[in-house]
Amino acid sequence: AETPHKSMVLAPVKELQKKYAPDKRTAVFAVTTYERGKDLIVVGEVEQESAKKELFDALSAEYPSLIDSVTVLPDSDLGDKQWGIVTVSVANMRSDPGEDAELGSQTLMGSIVRILKKKGGWVYIQSPDKYLGWADPDQLIRVTEQQAKAWDAAEKVFVTAYFGFVHQQPNESSFPVCDITGGAVLKKIGQSGEWLQVGLADGRTGYIKRSAAIDLRQWGTAVVPVPERIEAAGRFLMGVPYLWGGTSPKGVDCSGFTKTVYNLNGLMLNRDANQQAEQGEPVEPGREFEHLKKGDLLFFGRKAGEGKSERIVHVAIYLGNRQYIHSSGKVQINSFDPDSPLFNEYNLKRFVRARRVITSTPQMSEIKMQ
Repeated sequence: AETPHKSMVLAPVKELQKKYAPDKRTAVFAVTTYERGKDLIVVGEVEQESAKKELFDALSAEYPSLIDSVTVLPDSDLGDKQWGIVTVSVANMRSDPGEDAELGSQTLMGSIVRILKKKGGWVYIQSPDKYLGWADPDQLIRVTEQQAKAWDAAEKVFVTAYFGFVHQQPNESSFPVCDITGGAVLKKIGQSGEWLQVGLADGRTGYIKRSAAIDLRQWGTAVVPVPERIEAAGRFLMGVPYLWGGTSPKGVDCSGFTKTVYNLNGLMLNRDANQQAEQGEPVEPGREFEHLKKGDLLFFGRKAGEGKSERIVHVAIYLGNRQYIHSSGKVQINSFDPDSPLFNEYNLKRFVRARRVITSTPQMSEIKMQ
C-alpha cells in the first residue's frame, strides 16, 4: 500500500502535470517518485527548465533529500541537431519507437519538427501542430536551429495538387526523385516555362509543374478559406480510404480528413477530433440544422449528462442541406435527413455539437517555426 509520504509527494507532481502538460499528446511532463530511506528519487522528463525547478521547489518542502533523475528535453544526447525537416511525402508518427507501434499522426514533407530525444533508432518529435510521436529518422533530416531557421526563411512553394511527383527532369516521363502530396512544402530554386525547379531539405532537387503548387508567401492571401473551397477540397478526397492516424491525401482518419481539407485552404486545425472541438466558435445548429453553414465542423460521440462527461470521437464537415462529408471507412457523404438515401441514423443519434472555424483559426502564413 502507498505510504502517506508518497501520496503527499504525488500531489504537487499531479498539479504541475496539469499545468505544464494538460494534454499528453502535445506536451511532456512525465515524472515518477520513489522513496528510498530518507531520500526521494525523482525520475522522468519535462520540456522546460522552469517546470523542473518548480517541481523540485515543491518537493523539497516535504523532502530535504532529493535525488535528481529528471531530464529536461530536448535530451543533451542529441547535440546541437535538435530540429528536423521532413524529407518524405508523409512521415509517420507512432506511439512507441517501432514499426509495429500504433500510428498516431503524420507530418508532411518540408515540415519543421522539434526533436526531443532518441531511442532504439527512432526519434521523438513534435510536429508543427504540437503533436508528439516517434518517427523514423530516415524520413527526415536532422538539423541545427540555425539550419532550421534558414529553411524557414527560404523561398518555398506549397503543393496544392493532391498527388504527384518531383521529377528528375522537367518532363512528366522522367523518373521521380520522390512522390509528393497536397500540403508538402518545397524550396523554390527556379522556374522555366511550366516547370518549377524545387529542392528538398536533404539536398535533392527536381521539377514539378507550376500548376501543382503556389508560392508559400502568397498562401495566406491567395487561398481564401471560403465555404465553397472547403467543400471542393473535401469532395476531391472522396473515396480515399480511412487510415487510423492518417493526415494526408493517401489516407485519413476522421480528424485527419478535416485537418487536411483545412490545411489545403490555408488554415491549421489541431490533430484530434476532441482537440478540434475546442477551436473556432460554437454554433447552435437548430432542430433541422438550419443554423449551420457550409464548412462548419460537426462533432459526434457522447453528450454530457447523467453523471458522464462529454466524449468526442468523430468529426465531419457540414456541406449544407443536412449533408456532411467525413472519413468513415472511406471519405463519403452522409445526411441527417431521414428521407435521404444518404441518411445515417447512427451519426444522427450520436451528434453532439458544431463549431465554426473559418473566421477564427490561425492561417498557415501566420504559423512560423516554433
